[in-house]
Amino acid sequence: MKALTFLFIKVPRKILKTILNKSEHIYFLFFYRRPESAAISVPGWFLLPEDARTKNAADMYRKVFPANMERKIKEADVICGHHFDLLGSGDKKLSPEGKGYQPIDWHIDFKSGYRWDTETFYRDISVGHKEGVDIKVPWELSRFQHLNILGHAYILSGNRKYADEVGSQITDWIRNNRFCFGVNWKCAMDVAIRAVNWLVAMEYFAEDDLFSGEFIEEFHASVREHGKFIRGHLEYAGKWTTNHYLADIAGLFFISVYCPFFKESSEWREFAFNELHREMEKQVYPDGCSFESSTSYHRLALEMFFYSALLGRRAGIEFSEDYVKKLRKMFEASMYCIKPNGMIPQIGDNDSGRFLQFSKRAGLDHSYLLSLAALHFKDDSFKLRQVKLDEEAFWLFGEKAITIWDSLDFREGYLKSHSFPDAGWYVMRHENNYCFVSCGPNGGDGWHAHNDKLSFELMINGQDVIVDPGTYVYTSNPSERNKFRSTGYHNTVAFDGYEQNDIPEQCMFSLTDRVRIVKAEMTDTVDKSIFEGEIRYADVTHKRIITLDKKTCHWQITDDFHSSHQTNAELLFHLAPSLKNICNDLVSNVSNNKVASLAAGRCEFKKGEYDYSPEYGAKIKAEFLAADVLHTPDYQNIITYIRM
Repeated sequence: MKALTFLFIKVPRKILKTILNKSEHIYFLFFYRRPESAAISVPGWFLLPEDARTKNAADMYRKVFPANMERKIKEADVICGHHFDLLGSGDKKLSPEGKGYQPIDWHIDFKSGYRWDTETFYRDISVGHKEGVDIKVPWELSRFQHLNILGHAYILSGNRKYADEVGSQITDWIRNNRFCFGVNWKCAMDVAIRAVNWLVAMEYFAEDDLFSGEFIEEFHASVREHGKFIRGHLEYAGKWTTNHYLADIAGLFFISVYCPFFKESSEWREFAFNELHREMEKQVYPDGCSFESSTSYHRLALEMFFYSALLGRRAGIEFSEDYVKKLRKMFEASMYCIKPNGMIPQIGDNDSGRFLQFSKRAGLDHSYLLSLAALHFKDDSFKLRQVKLDEEAFWLFGEKAITIWDSLDFREGYLKSHSFPDAGWYVMRHENNYCFVSCGPNGGDGWHAHNDKLSFELMINGQDVIVDPGTYVYTSNPSERNKFRSTGYHNTVAFDGYEQNDIPEQCMFSLTDRVRIVKAEMTDTVDKSIFEGEIRYADVTHKRIITLDKKTCHWQITDDFHSSHQTNAELLFHLAPSLKNICNDLVSNVSNNKVASLAAGRCEFKKGEYDYSPEYGAKIKAEFLAADVLHTPDYQNIITYIRM
């Protein structure tokens, strides 16, 4: 004992960590044995309602979604052929040709062709070590979020091949991803999401005896390993917890509820249940927004909190009143932030991350959240005129989805403008005219924040005009990563030589708050909606007022800025990829129909080209407009008019 105490006190932390890591490596390499399957392996509780897991579901689905039947089967057949299109990869076949099931390569970044060694201990797996190589690609594949499509195809067609494919893929993965070795054991968050998707996918086949006892035993043994790995590798970001930790505890909650026969399940369930409540308080502002400064990560966090609560309700595990109230506020935040076309503005990072997927849809389409909220809370305030009953609602609520939906009235009128002062998100609305302004804290260490203070997205008459360029990639291309989060890649005023917040070249998930937000507020009257903001950083002061005249639907953007040094300033507007600047200040769509005109007082716009990223890993060319201003050490004032 004295020797052990001496080791911990005297040995430097770095050396001690190396010793412990090597000891763990040796243990899993030579001594680890997979835990025996429990004597009882009857599932505990299900997320999906029973009537969505029976053959009767096919008749209901055909009535509600008649146009989707053929498409759903085609999607499943593509998966059976091991063709995947993930994170901007385009269609890729991930197994060799041949009769019968052919194994999938789970360890390859199929965008770059780089393959991780299956025998490398998980702690020794490299991330961002080679330009162009993206570890998120194999991680995304191994989340198994495509299994729901196979389950749907089985319910709708009764064809056993879809069940066989699910069993074969899971068996293939287990046998080619040794516990704690290879790329797919690197990140506990992905381990958790994989386990959740496995468990939910098996629900579609629960009414039929389709899988052998050997498969069930191997399946549960691996799920238990997933749970043990998560519990032993909870992800903290220093003093913070993030979406990674939230995924960890949500995964543990799912495993413990689905598999109460594991001896660890009772402890996992109690721990995860308590932590979910704690994280709801820590990670969600009082205004209902995620603290990570990203609309896309808000959706991811909302899914994890919601699906956990829904599973708990069906298992008789009631979450607290405060938790449910905060969950409702998260849905309300999404409702007000979603644009009239159902898409979400790209504020902060967007890695296209999901917890569970029940349909294929555009990555920025968050509209399905509203039908889920309407059904879960039985509340017609979420049933907007443009909202329909979505597939997600059908699979999660079954026949009740139809009866509850039909019992709710549509919300009257259009949504009004709304402020989220804790997050610093301000949404200006009038009918189908919309503007989202970002002017808030970076959240934590700024992991997923951008230099987007006083930047905005703008929609006129339901048409995107000004958009945020997005995110594109993380570790596979540091220069692109930093470009997409820079001040100059947002719809604000950029000053030569200044970033709103310093961007550390070697730390791609840090953006420490340097900007001081002096003012950020919005007023909304019958005739006008006005946002006023002021920020200061370095020796720069930038004031911006955005005004919507509701009678004319004209927008006015007034920028006042000041620096103690003479410098060049650039006023930037990134046009939606469907638009182009045809001449002078006119902007049209691809059919050459005029959408808007932009004019800036005392300066002229020049046209340029930028990269727009609609989802992680993908980018297309689009146009931007920029006005150069030689700034002297006095206040400059530029007024921009945007009209129909």
